[in-house]
Amino acid sequence: MVTTSHINLEKYSNDGWGLSFAAFNALLKAMDTLPEINAIEFGSGFSSQFLLDYAESTQKKLQIDSFDNDAKFKHPDATLVKLVTCSNKNYEAMFNKAEIDWDLFRKRWQKPKTRQKNCFYDLRNYPLKSSYNLAIIDGPHGNGRNFAYLILKDRMQDGFILIDDFNHYDFVETASSLLKLEEITRVVSPRDNFVLMKVVNEKV
Repeated sequence: MVTTSHINLEKYSNDGWGLSFAAFNALLKAMDTLPEINAIEFGSGFSSQFLLDYAESTQKKLQIDSFDNDAKFKHPDATLVKLVTCSNKNYEAMFNKAEIDWDLFRKRWQKPKTRQKNCFYDLRNYPLKSSYNLAIIDGPHGNGRNFAYLILKDRMQDGFILIDDFNHYDFVETASSLLKLEEITRVVSPRDNFVLMKVVNEKV
């Protein structure tokens, strides 16, 4: 049985589409350092339940903004949102300006797939919080997951970012270009790839 001082991780065993035991353990150690948790998730499911169970176990204050585009796999408490997409030119333009521009996106009509390009959740009308101290980046599929960092760059002054499947695209490089990050844990194996990064607060 896989256990910690707080939680039995066997509850979150999955077929590989969710976070691994190692990722949950890394999150546990990070979350134990936070007095309260203001989380945002891109991609939901097992991780959403894990956060809720952690808060109940530790009696820590928890707020979660969780997003998913798949009604079949999303957590019941997550917000179901549609995917939008943009051209390569507009993708590059947004990262050159380090600013997300929802007017440069268009509705995505194709069925989602694992290697889709330039896709992200349509959050233009969602009232995101001004500050988060925990981010789990596990969706959507494809390089468009990088758009999460344009949203987070002004909303994370400290805390932790966990990036699942970090080596599929330039996720770490893009995140590190927009936030000051320190790598805490990296796992690379045939069946498990994630990195946990700490956001470094430069304020004196």
